Amino acid sequence: MKLWTALGLEPRRCPLLALVGGGGKTTALYALAREAAQAGLSVAVTTTTHIRPHPRLLLAGDPQTLTRLLKQNRVALFGVPGPDNKLTCPLPPQALRGLADVVLAEADGARGLPLKAPAEHEPVVPSNADAVVALAGLDALGRSFSACCHRPGTAASLLGTNPARDVTPAHVAALLSSPRGGRKGTPAGAEYRCLLNKADTPALLTQGGIIRELLAAQGIRALLWSFPPEERDGLCWF
Repeated sequence: MKLWTALGLEPRRCPLLALVGGGGKTTALYALAREAAQAGLSVAVTTTTHIRPHPRLLLAGDPQTLTRLLKQNRVALFGVPGPDNKLTCPLPPQALRGLADVVLAEADGARGLPLKAPAEHEPVVPSNADAVVALAGLDALGRSFSACCHRPGTAASLLGTNPARDVTPAHVAALLSSPRGGRKGTPAGAEYRCLLNKADTPALLTQGGIIRELLAAQGIRALLWSFPPEERDGLCWF
């Protein structure tokens, strides 16, 4: 379980995991699902907001169907069709405990951008999540908040800057560590991790290392990672 292990998490210990932030949540969601399934666990993939359906995973809209599909396939989507051809969840993810060994929930939206600052009503993290993983795309570095961040005004206000400023490693670390940023909604006692995605070049690896050190100084474990193009959105795994 390469990604689980690199994050310092274990699916049996953290069977309800939520992903927030921007820069690759859906890809990470399916990577974690694949690894847990390969370890012999059943996995329900769902959302507390909305998510694009995976073209090759079967969809369950009720608990009975989910139970049946997981016996056949180990991994299944749980949701119902919603606006914009995306899925919404008819039940809170915590209601799926016991139906699957692992429940993975995409709990935030970023409109495909590498950074995200949550609005007042966001993210929608399950109240009893065992772990929260906040993502940020390193391709945000050196670009203005307006160009690369969902809710740039919120991010700029939180960080004491303005949306026209370029994003620095210190900005990303401050956003991810803030209880009004990446940590917002993380339940007391839940594991919290950061995934610094798109570490695709030596320069981004170096800058990502700075972010990781800044987070480590606050007791937050962060992982530098890169998904190759064929893995993005998990289309090659199922």
